[in-house]
Amino acid sequence: MRYRIFSYLLSGIVLIGLCPGCDWLPQQTNQRRDIILTKTEQALSAEANRFAFDLFQQVNSEDRNYFISPLSASLALSMTANGTGGETAAQMKDVLGFEAFSYEQMNGFFKKISGELKQADQLTELGIANSVWILEGFPVYEKFKDIVRLWYGAQIEELNFFSPTAVQTINNWCSSKTNGKIEEIIDEIPPSMVMYLINALYFKGIWTYSFDKSASYRDVFYGDDGSSPLSDYMIQTETYPYLEHELCQVAELPYGNEAFSMVVMLPKPGVHVDRMIKEFMNTEQWNFLVSSLENFERKLTLSMPKFRFEYEKDLIPTLQTMGMTIPFMEGMADFSNMSPSGGLYIGLVKQKTYVEVNEEGTEAAAVTVVGVEKSSIEPDDPLPFYVNRSFVYIIKEKSTGIILFMGKMSSLNQDPA
Repeated sequence: MRYRIFSYLLSGIVLIGLCPGCDWLPQQTNQRRDIILTKTEQALSAEANRFAFDLFQQVNSEDRNYFISPLSASLALSMTANGTGGETAAQMKDVLGFEAFSYEQMNGFFKKISGELKQADQLTELGIANSVWILEGFPVYEKFKDIVRLWYGAQIEELNFFSPTAVQTINNWCSSKTNGKIEEIIDEIPPSMVMYLINALYFKGIWTYSFDKSASYRDVFYGDDGSSPLSDYMIQTETYPYLEHELCQVAELPYGNEAFSMVVMLPKPGVHVDRMIKEFMNTEQWNFLVSSLENFERKLTLSMPKFRFEYEKDLIPTLQTMGMTIPFMEGMADFSNMSPSGGLYIGLVKQKTYVEVNEEGTEAAAVTVVGVEKSSIEPDDPLPFYVNRSFVYIIKEKSTGIILFMGKMSSLNQDPA
């Protein structure tokens, strides 16, 4: 059964994704290759997209302008999840959407799409790379190394983290895998850090229907904050997959041989972009949109701004809000399938992205780094719990969960005010 996965970079109202079907085929040497998924892989793809939209919605509640790569985040976190156990593993797989699947199924899915995405269109450049950087001398199970090497093609390196060149060595790898677009992902290595797991993603697509540079012009861009700066626009008249919804207009701009495309969602006049995102940006609406775009085309005079944007995001608070908490808890996280050394936890999840859109096409890059640290607290040591600052307290009954009393103590003064 043919099933096309929609793996994309999300940026505000712009998504870069795999395009649905096309009726024509270009010359054989540059033929587009559809990716054929099994039923299990289809289900995994659907859950990967669900994580993408959950992440998109959460970031939207935190930032105004953003550009994220759910695929890069999924790859880095899934690679890391192979080293976890117990509730740590359960939470990571649950938030990523893979709780119903085995590690072999999850890993096999990412191995397949990582390889086949790069072969989908010879006219579009796509690079996916993974690496694991281990503190020199730190014990890591060979089984874990074998897993990330086999399923994720990860380059595994032992590195003296205390060397003055260690930071640059890691950053150089990221830069080389993103065509120099992400030159720095870390600026220092904390003394407690024992491992970095990194994904790098690079995309360069040339528009199937190129824009004429001589037609570009300057005009006002109306921001949702009331701003109206002059911006550079490109314009052309062409037939595109197109549809209208009560909240927005949607056009799909293909790259190369149309394996990849950019879907642009424009809120209707009077509709705030955040309303469109809240009501429209979910897997159900996305699936409806994709299937509809396969059936409708319209000749458009399409004008859109040229732009270049860089973004950086600490994803730990975002993932915690989404329900992934235990992996970040010192003294509680379980990385027993990664190393015989106890006390490991995730101390860093950061993503940096880059995107440039112009008359020729789109260039985009992302790096996601997961940093594993070793706690100074051993698992069997008592964990400090000193109630010496403002706190909340609740009195409840166990079997029913009924709450009897709730309070906040922010001062020990007798005056309740």
